[in-house]
Amino acid sequence: MLEDKYILVIEDDFDLQWLIKKILLLNGFQVLTAVTAEQAIEEFSRHLFDIQAIILDLSLPDQSGLSLCEEFRKVTPDIPIIVTTGSEEREVRKQAEGLGVAGYLIKPFDIINLVRLLSKIVIKQ
Repeated sequence: MLEDKYILVIEDDFDLQWLIKKILLLNGFQVLTAVTAEQAIEEFSRHLFDIQAIILDLSLPDQSGLSLCEEFRKVTPDIPIIVTTGSEEREVRKQAEGLGVAGYLIKPFDIINLVRLLSKIVIKQ
């Protein structure tokens, strides 16, 4: 992976965020993290041209993950976004897929599958 390219992990569960970050670092990815949509927008803006992909929890404390996904799409329509959620609602999945997400993972998910999916996505770029 290129040293100046990042994966933005937006997750409000600190333990899960830590685990995802640790595994991604061990697999050669550079990682930025955010707990809220506000922090995510700040990191996204600061590193706009250096973010390769986004891992986005759909339930954040300050904004819907789907609306945040829409905001990212307006700025960078082609950035790969993998959403994570505890919800198995078909409508939510349909909305996420309508936004062109690269992956939809229902918690609890296998962290190794996340790394595999991310590796495929980043290599395609």
